[in-house]
Amino acid sequence: MSIKINPNLVWDYEIPAEDEQTEAFRKWYLARVLSRGNAADLREIGFEIIYKYFPSLNLPAKIRKFWEWYFNLPEIKAQYGSTDTLST
Repeated sequence: MSIKINPNLVWDYEIPAEDEQTEAFRKWYLARVLSRGNAADLREIGFEIIYKYFPSLNLPAKIRKFWEWYFNLPEIKAQYGSTDTLST
């Protein structure tokens, strides 16, 4: 799975191109998008991928709480399924 990287979200790091698609980088980048990204960044990745990785992302408590709230909205639950596995 390839994720397009927004250079504005990784400006403070020099990341070798070969590391950009590793699992560790993917988790780090997704956490950064959820913490600092915008709507375009979210659309670029897609909520299916974000939802899949969400339980394993290292997020600040307030950011995690917001996204847990979002994924528990009835219309989102209907689209993505149960969020019972989304524990802190």
